[in-house]
Amino acid sequence: MTTTFTTRYNIMNAMKAIPLFLFFALLAVPADAFAQEFRIGQFQGGLQFLVAAPRGEFRENTDDIGYGLTLDLGYVIPRMPVVVGGTFGFATYGSRTFRVPLSQTVQLVNVELENSNNFALGHLFLRFQPQTGVFRPYFEGLVGMNYFWTESTVEDERYENSEFAGSVNLSDVAFSYGAGGGVMFCVYRGETDDPGRGVEVFIDARVRYLVGGEAEYFDEDSIVFDNQGVPQLYEENAKISETDMLAFGLGVSVRF
Repeated sequence: MTTTFTTRYNIMNAMKAIPLFLFFALLAVPADAFAQEFRIGQFQGGLQFLVAAPRGEFRENTDDIGYGLTLDLGYVIPRMPVVVGGTFGFATYGSRTFRVPLSQTVQLVNVELENSNNFALGHLFLRFQPQTGVFRPYFEGLVGMNYFWTESTVEDERYENSEFAGSVNLSDVAFSYGAGGGVMFCVYRGETDDPGRGVEVFIDARVRYLVGGEAEYFDEDSIVFDNQGVPQLYEENAKISETDMLAFGLGVSVRF
């Protein structure tokens, strides 16, 4: 009788201990063990709003700030904190619009003459960046080219987006290299419509210093007016200098 009672007592104590054991066992399981497993790809791309400020000799010639967009596309090397890829940007650093006669012989028809100064940036980059975590700071080196051009277009003043003529007034290319850094903040991580494949979305903020070689370019002050008040651009009014710039970027990046 005593043996039977002792056995039942031990069984009851063991049954009471089971829920406690399961509770601590669940605590020991990693949280992501309950999440569906998926694989993040090795490609990374982004689109950023670009603000570029002239520096050095470039700033001495013009203080016009460039506004535009930057597109990045990179490959994440497996099991290494390294991304290699290319970055391409475009910005306008000054534009003016004038209302002028269509020609000297057609004075009663006016058109809108828009003059804009632009540059395009194309660089290869090598980026050092951790591949896990919510915050992912990075440092990068860049090498490539900068393309500067000024163009003038003519539009019918009665309608929007009615451009019917245009010219590139001046263009030049300069070698460029630089370095930069930034941080990516993960705002989403989930599975795509393709089972087993995932995607990560980041807010991306960065700054780059780009050293630019010598180039010839116009700015807003290069425009002069003839006796009839019509704007003119002459190559002798072009400016020549090195083209360093400090570029700020803010946008969205995706790893897929």
